Amino acid sequence: MFIDLVIAVVFFAVSQTNTSPSENPNQPIRNYWEHIQGLIQQFDEIRVTDVSTKSKYSQTANKKYPFDLFRSLTPRELIRACRESIKSAREEGKQKNWNEEEISLKCEENIAYVLEYCGILIDKSSEVDYLIYSMGEEQEEPDLRLFLLNQCIPDRKSKSLFSIHLQMLINNRKDEYFKTLLTIVKRVNEKPQIQIAGIDALYSFFLEQYQKCTEKDPIYQAYAVEKHEKINPLWIENPQIPKPLDSTQMEISKLNRQLNDFIVQLELKITDKRQTNEVVAKKSKEVLEKIYNNLPVQEKERLKALLSGSVSTTQQKPANGNTS
Repeated sequence: MFIDLVIAVVFFAVSQTNTSPSENPNQPIRNYWEHIQGLIQQFDEIRVTDVSTKSKYSQTANKKYPFDLFRSLTPRELIRACRESIKSAREEGKQKNWNEEEISLKCEENIAYVLEYCGILIDKSSEVDYLIYSMGEEQEEPDLRLFLLNQCIPDRKSKSLFSIHLQMLINNRKDEYFKTLLTIVKRVNEKPQIQIAGIDALYSFFLEQYQKCTEKDPIYQAYAVEKHEKINPLWIENPQIPKPLDSTQMEISKLNRQLNDFIVQLELKITDKRQTNEVVAKKSKEVLEKIYNNLPVQEKERLKALLSGSVSTTQQKPANGNTS
């Protein structure tokens, strides 16, 4: 009995000694990047223990997942951890004599590490808006802004868990997302790399929204079945195809107005010498060509003239005119 008591006391003392700082809820978190690394390490230890004690009678209901350890963290704290992870990457790069590209890749790796489970933990619109706000905030870390913008593009070759959830979340905050991206594109002094990412993200936004809008319309659905064709947003501008429901037309009208605002800004990137950056101008022209080929544009001839170099005005003349 006495020996059993001694063993129990020793076991308790050892377990307390080996407790990770992240396991102590009363200890203030001074560095969230280090805290998150501790959480992941804690999960790895749990997983190793589970594997070593696994039997055919083990129940999946008792299984622990890494995102369970993140539940106490808010998106604001995760964004703070991202900033700290970027600082850590730069310090590591300085010590190891990395070049700028290597440091940027390490920053991206660290940010992905922090945000992997962020989308699962968000349950408020304000938390989604905070992520969107971080994309557009000029004073935010450029590496973080660039990472967030790139995660919004659906046709990325490799999708992370975070990007899948982020795209689902911003689909419910479309107006806030659009305004933020348009602001990024509008800025004269915005960093070229971020402007390019914003342009790509906004084009992807319109491509997806027009597709979803037309695909859910029953008139277009019936026409697609009759003609054995896939629904295409270009049907909107084709007078030979039956018009969609009034509710769909209202949604299309809103998208047309937003798309027109986007086209105006892309035109300025090409024609207004006061704000033209060669790389951004090239990207703007590429995206205008995609819009011309894939999205409904009313004044296609004017857009065609712009792409051919016939338009040189610096005035903000809408490419779509009055939208319907």
